[in-house]
Amino acid sequence: MSDVINVEVKNAVHLIVRSDPGVAMELSEYFSFKPSGYQFSPAYKNRMWDGVIRLFQPMRPVLYVGLFHRLKKFCEDRDYELRAPDHMMNGEPTPDDYGYQLAKEVNCPFEPRDYQNQYVVDAIRDSRSLSLSPTSSGKSLIIYLIQQHYFRAFEHRTLIIVPTISLVHQMAGDFADYGCDPSLIYKIQGGVDKNTNHPIVISTWQSLMKVSKDWFSQFKVVLGDEAHLFQAKSLQKIMEGLDECYYRHGFTGTLKSEESKTHRLVLEGCFGSVRKHVTTKDLMDAGTVADFNIKAIVLSHSKENRKIFHTEFKKIKEAQKRYPAEREYLVNSQKRNMFIRNLLWSLEGQNNLVLFDLVEKHGKILEPMLKKEGRELHFIYGGVSGDERERIRHLVENDPIKQHDILASFGTFSTGVNLKRLDNVIFASGSKSEVKVLQSIGRTLRKGNGSDKATLYDIADDLSHGSFENYTLQHFKKRIEIYGTEQFQFKVYTVDI
Repeated sequence: MSDVINVEVKNAVHLIVRSDPGVAMELSEYFSFKPSGYQFSPAYKNRMWDGVIRLFQPMRPVLYVGLFHRLKKFCEDRDYELRAPDHMMNGEPTPDDYGYQLAKEVNCPFEPRDYQNQYVVDAIRDSRSLSLSPTSSGKSLIIYLIQQHYFRAFEHRTLIIVPTISLVHQMAGDFADYGCDPSLIYKIQGGVDKNTNHPIVISTWQSLMKVSKDWFSQFKVVLGDEAHLFQAKSLQKIMEGLDECYYRHGFTGTLKSEESKTHRLVLEGCFGSVRKHVTTKDLMDAGTVADFNIKAIVLSHSKENRKIFHTEFKKIKEAQKRYPAEREYLVNSQKRNMFIRNLLWSLEGQNNLVLFDLVEKHGKILEPMLKKEGRELHFIYGGVSGDERERIRHLVENDPIKQHDILASFGTFSTGVNLKRLDNVIFASGSKSEVKVLQSIGRTLRKGNGSDKATLYDIADDLSHGSFENYTLQHFKKRIEIYGTEQFQFKVYTVDI
C-alpha cells in the first residue's frame, strides 16, 4: 500500500518519517510557512531563497516530535495509514483527577483549580504540551506539579528555562510557596557555576547559550515558561541540544495571532500541541483576577504641531526610519511627558506602574519628572540587577503604607513579572504586538493585599494631518481590536495637548 507513513523516534527532538515520494512532497508543503519579513531577507532579494521555511524535507525526512499530532491529522484528513510507536498513538494512562491527587501527595497548600488540573493531566498524558494559559491563571503551580510528577515517579531531573533573571528568582520563590524544599533548587544566571546535581535547575536561556551538549544530557524534563519567546533561533538551538529530554512542556499566556502559523509550527515542534482551558475573561468572571477596565486616552496634538511633524515626516525617504522618527518626536514632547506625570500623580492607587520603551530617550527623561514627595519611585530597566528587581518587588508587595510608583521598561516588566498587586498601569509607549499588550495587561490583573480592581491607562497620540495617519495612532487602533476580542471593558477619551 503506497499511502502509508511509518514513524520512528530518532531522539527527543526528531522523528524519522518514511513515505513514498509523492506523500513526502505533500508533507513538505503541509509543514511549511513564510516567516514574517521574509521579503526583506538578502537571500530572498537575491533569489537564493524562495521565502519558505520547510520543517519537513523529502531529502531529509525528519520532523519535530512535537508536531506528531499534526502528522496524525494530516493522515486522518487524507485517509493515510499512520504507523508509529504505541505510546505516541495512545499517550500515557493518566487519571482525570491526577492534578488534584498530585497536589495532595506533595502536601501543596493550594488546591488546583479545575483548569489547572486539566493542564497537568493533558501534559502528562501526552509527555509534551504547550499550555496556553493567561497571566494570573497560576502557571507556576502547573509547572510545579508537572515537575513533581516526573521527580516522584522517575527521579528525573528538570531544567526550567525562563526569559529573565527576575523570573528565575520568582519561580524559585513560587516553588517554595508550594512546599518545595529550597535546597532542591539551583538558580543559574550570569556568572554562576552551571555544574550542579540539584534535581531542579532554573535558568535564563541566555545563560545556556554556550553550554555543551553533554551538560544538557543530565536532564530528562524541560519546562519552558513564556514559551512564545522560544521562537528565537537561540532558544531553538537549546531545545535541539536537549536530544535526550523526552518530556517537554511549554507555558505561555499569549501567542501571536498575526503570525500564528509561524509561531505554532515552531513552538509545537519544540514542545507539543497547544492546549487552552481558560481565558482571561473566565478568570475575571470567576473573581480569580482583579476587576479590570481600560481608559484609552488619545492625546490630540495641536494643528500647528501636526503640520510641523507632517512636514518633517515627509522628508524621511526611507520607510524603516519613519516610525523611529515618530517615536523620537513623541518621547521628546514636553507636553506629552507632563501629561504622563500629571496622570500618575493624580492616581490614588497604592501601587502604580508606568511602562515605557526607550530607556535612554524616554525612561531617563521621565524618571526625574515623576518623583514626588510622599511617593516612592522605583526605576527598573535592563541595567538593574536581578537581585535589585527582586528587592523592589518584595518592598512593593509588603509595604502597606507607602504609595509606590514603578517606572519600568516593557522589556523588563511586560513578561513574567509576578507582582501580586498593581492598582494602575500606564502605557507611556504603545505597541501593536498582541503578545506585548496582553502580557503587559496581565501585570494589572493579579489580586493581592485586598486589591480587587485595576485600571489600564493606554496613551495614544493623534498626529494625523489631512489623509495622513501616524503610526502610533494605527497601533492604538490595533490595541482597541485586541481589547474587543478579549472582551475587556474600555472607554476612549480624547485630550487636547
